[in-house]
Parts: sequence; structure tokens; C-alpha cells
Amino acid sequence: MSVSIQVKWNGKKFPVEFQSVKELEVTPVKELKAHIQRITGADPATMRLQAFGAAMNNDEMPLSVYGVRPGCFITLKIKEGHHHKHETKKQPSKPHHHKQHTSEPVAKKQNEKPVKQPTEQPNEEQALIEKLQVIKNKLDTELTPQVKKYEKDTKEFMNQPEKTEKEKKKKIYMGAYLAEQVMLVLFDLDAFSCGSHLNARQARKELVQASQALLDKVDEIKSLVKNVIVTDQ
Repeated sequence: MSVSIQVKWNGKKFPVEFQSVKELEVTPVKELKAHIQRITGADPATMRLQAFGAAMNNDEMPLSVYGVRPGCFITLKIKEGHHHKHETKKQPSKPHHHKQHTSEPVAKKQNEKPVKQPTEQPNEEQALIEKLQVIKNKLDTELTPQVKKYEKDTKEFMNQPEKTEKEKKKKIYMGAYLAEQVMLVLFDLDAFSCGSHLNARQARKELVQASQALLDKVDEIKSLVKNVIVTDQ
């Protein structure tokens, strides 16, 4: 029977699934970090994990040594001086801040203060909205159809007179995968800065709400599957 733990990071929580309690207990810290890297993009070398207030500072130790058990929370922090890969995109001009003649972002900020070039505002906001549209397209054309198919397949599985453990695990793993994909979208949106552009901020807000609703739907379906009683035990 699969089990999970929750990793808390930047005010968000995402699940990490294990096939059994035994697998959770023997999994070393470094494998957990590798899984977190696939979800967040953070470098394992910069990760600081804590369980029950204690630092998990030995990558070779199994999770059981730190008292990790099904349903518990692990806190993730990034070592000071390092940033998540999405965050580094926010400040591309910092290394060249003193070279105003070669730094386009700095020049824009100087022009925006006195609002001397109002035509730049719509162009700048339009660029932000176009970037958000790319994320929306992924949500609408890739993830939403996959979640709908997952829901349809799960209903068919639930209506079967005989349900095997293998089928049940397959549905649980698919739910975990989809949840991770939606969480990646939420991480992208969390790192997306709209500044004072109201239309872009509204578009981002709507995307966050849509993504969260999709994640809730996946969690709801997966929860139903976990409670299914199989017939081949």
C-alpha cells in the first residue's frame, strides 16, 4: 500500500509518494532530494531539509533515522546565497547594474519612473500577458485533458467488479505524476512578477486559481482510489 509525506517550501506543500512504509523508511535523504529537484528545479547541494525541527544533514542516512513516517511534514529551505532556478530569471540585470549604457532592463526602469514613454507600458504588459498565455496553453491543452482522462479512467476502474492492486497502484502513480506537473505550473506562476501591470496581474491570478482547482481535482480523485478495496489480496 502506497504512503506519502508532505514537503513544505515557500508557503506551498507538495506530496512525495512511496510504494510502501518500508520503502519510505529505507530511502536515503539524497534520493528524497533528487525527487524534490525534479519538482522544484532546486540544486540538491543547496537544499536544507528539516524533520520535526531537526536538520537532515546526512544524505546517506535513511529517512527513518530522522523519524520520518507516513503523513509527516518535511520543511525545505534553500541555502542562503542560492536561488531557485525560476527566481534567477527575475533579476537578469543585477550583475551589470553599473553599466547603464549596456543594460536594457535598467534603462527601462529609469524611463518608467517619470513615465516619459507611455507607449512602453502597454508593450511591456503585453509581453507579460503573452508569457502567461504560454503557461495557460500548457494548462488548457496538456494538463486539463490529462486530468479529465484520469478522472474518466478512474471512474471506469471504480465501476469494475474486480479491482487489482496493480491497477490501483497505477492510478495512484498517475495521480501523483499529474499533481507534480500542476505544481510545476504553480511554481512558475509563483516566480512570475507582474509589477504594477493590472491586466497581467489579473491574468496571473486567474491562472493560479485554475491551477489550484486542477490540483484539488487530482487530489480528490487520487484519494478515492486510495480507499478502493482490491479483490486480489
